[in-house]
Amino acid sequence: MTRTDAIQLIHIARSQLALDDETYRTLLGSVVTGKSSCRDMTIVELQSVIKALEAKGFKSKPRSSARRRMSSPSAVSKKVRAVWRAMLSDGFIRDGSDAALDRYVQRQTRLRNGGAGVATLEWLRAEAEDNLLESLKQWHIREMKKALHAHNLRLPVNPRSGDAYRDYDTICWAFSEAAKAWK
Repeated sequence: MTRTDAIQLIHIARSQLALDDETYRTLLGSVVTGKSSCRDMTIVELQSVIKALEAKGFKSKPRSSARRRMSSPSAVSKKVRAVWRAMLSDGFIRDGSDAALDRYVQRQTRLRNGGAGVATLEWLRAEAEDNLLESLKQWHIREMKKALHAHNLRLPVNPRSGDAYRDYDTICWAFSEAAKAWK
């Protein structure tokens, strides 16, 4: 916490506790002898004042380190999160947190963005979001195929052409049906 932040927090506490000027100055002087203004105090002294204000009932709200969304999630970003959660429940990823998803987003967007990836899913728009979703689905398909192969199972086959289905939804269905048997 900087000195400016501490002073600002003290002034917020003064307002929250509805301290008049005389009471406020008396409190400052009682916490830091000989000083009745925040301007004259060191950071350590300011922190002592904050503790004294908290003892009087001030409820400081710590700054949240959690990410805040910049906008409401798009339909595509909701699908990305659904695939991410599915990969977690299937055991293909270890960390299903938003931070892990953001690291994936950053890695995937690094090349398209000239070396600096996009920091969070919420910042992606349109084509970049679609590309990320397709990339994630292809990764999921590869992992499901590996798991099916490891259990000596084949992908479902199109009865007309005899070719294995390649679409995401069909492979997910086949994997979930097979997983029921081996789990």
